[in-house]
Amino acid sequence: MLRRLAICVFGVTMGLLGAELRLLNPTLPLALAGRPYNQGPLVVESSGRCQLGATSTRLGDGNLPTGMSLVGRGYLRGTPMEPGRFGFSVELRSGCSRSVEQVVLEVAMAPMLRVSAESLDFSCEKGGRPPTMQRVMVSGSLPGMPYTMSAAGAPWLEIRPRRGALPPPGAALETDAVDLLVHPEKLESGDYHATLLTYAWGGTSPASTEVHLTVKPAGSSWESLRTVPMPPPPPPAATIPTVVLPTVKVEPPPPQKPKPTPVAAAPPAPKKPLVPVTRSRIVTVPKITLPEAVKGPSKMLGEPETLKAPPSKPAKKSSEGGGGH
Repeated sequence: MLRRLAICVFGVTMGLLGAELRLLNPTLPLALAGRPYNQGPLVVESSGRCQLGATSTRLGDGNLPTGMSLVGRGYLRGTPMEPGRFGFSVELRSGCSRSVEQVVLEVAMAPMLRVSAESLDFSCEKGGRPPTMQRVMVSGSLPGMPYTMSAAGAPWLEIRPRRGALPPPGAALETDAVDLLVHPEKLESGDYHATLLTYAWGGTSPASTEVHLTVKPAGSSWESLRTVPMPPPPPPAATIPTVVLPTVKVEPPPPQKPKPTPVAAAPPAPKKPLVPVTRSRIVTVPKITLPEAVKGPSKMLGEPETLKAPPSKPAKKSSEGGGGH
């Protein structure tokens, strides 16, 4: 009897001290309208010493999206029919505890992707330089949505997405860039085709882009430059119909008076250079008056010499000794 009483008291005490049950995933993964949804179970954690045991779930307040239901131990199944954000409560029960948790489920429309180009053309020469890289832009209806690009059966086509997902909500850009490169090193001359598919999880039909590559024979570019097509010869003169045009009287234009030729004006005479005037200072010399005694020949210089006549030559004597007359 005492043993049974102790067991009952222990059970009541554990029930009073039992820990609260808690959900670890109150926010469920995104659901898509018109796409089957199967998530669960809800992850329950107990923070007390009570044995967790089997936990049951039951829908409380709130409504699930139309077409979905909560079954078993927290499984959400069905196909949501309309987009929106749905909040509801789930009651959790175990052998020694009970808790009510709030759960949020968001339903979005099936994502749609768009690619900026429906077709791309590449061209190169065998053994030459690969064609220039081309870029396409990917956009969609759901910001932040990841996407995938693939081209089955085209190992010569390289795909380089910048992020691999659309920009997040509130970003400055709404598109993601993808670079496409061609590696024709192992390809023979000819035409090659590939279909580039862009798709996202749960999305509608993927966006497709047709890629066409032309590999020309080596030296074809120089050959096309050497073989320039010549224009066809003109038809023979006999096959050209003769067209007679009516005679048109052409009147000569009225005579025009010659315009007078303007006479160029004579250039102006060069101006004489101005000689700068040098100012000189005029000095007044005082007048000197000589005395009477000094007038005449100067004594210091002596008397003036009298001019003498040159001496005359003597007359020649006669050889005959004649006398004078």
